[in-house]
Amino acid sequence: SLLKPLVDLKNAEQITGIGRGIAFQLVEHFGLINRRDIAEEMKSLDQEGRAALRRLGVRFGAYHVFVPALIKPAPAGLVTLLWALRNDGKDKPGFGDVVHALASGRTSVVIDPTFDKAFYKLAGYRNLGRRAVRVDILERLADLIRPATNWKPGLGQRPDGAYDGQSFIVTPPMMSILGATADDMEE
Repeated sequence: SLLKPLVDLKNAEQITGIGRGIAFQLVEHFGLINRRDIAEEMKSLDQEGRAALRRLGVRFGAYHVFVPALIKPAPAGLVTLLWALRNDGKDKPGFGDVVHALASGRTSVVIDPTFDKAFYKLAGYRNLGRRAVRVDILERLADLIRPATNWKPGLGQRPDGAYDGQSFIVTPPMMSILGATADDMEE
């Protein structure tokens, strides 16, 4: 089934305590939570709990806790449909359009302000300014940016994109994973 990861999280008897609470929240939020929203739980989650959740397909990123299998077009389309049925959203602007962008392989899209913002999240995107970026791509982008912003002049070789240890320069690999151009990065 397309939603098997959610069913597995809901029925996972091997997950207890704080891990169980995180699993419950993932089910309630269709497999995607902003990490800051569960920051306290994450601090208290032990390695055994993390491992149990990972075995069920959960990824712990710097900014999100999510189930990558659910941000594929077919599961995201079903999740969007279920949400729309529950929230009278089939007639809302953007229903189906964001999932179509996901299905076409778009790693980021310009946000259409007429679309219900929930559709972006349901398809696995995070709204950032005027763009929505797929959360798995956002985590990869953070992995590229982190060394650039942590580098200090005089401390080893300058990583790609490093500028002064506080800011960074957008590099072609960053634009590539976003599916964006230099003009898009100005947003």
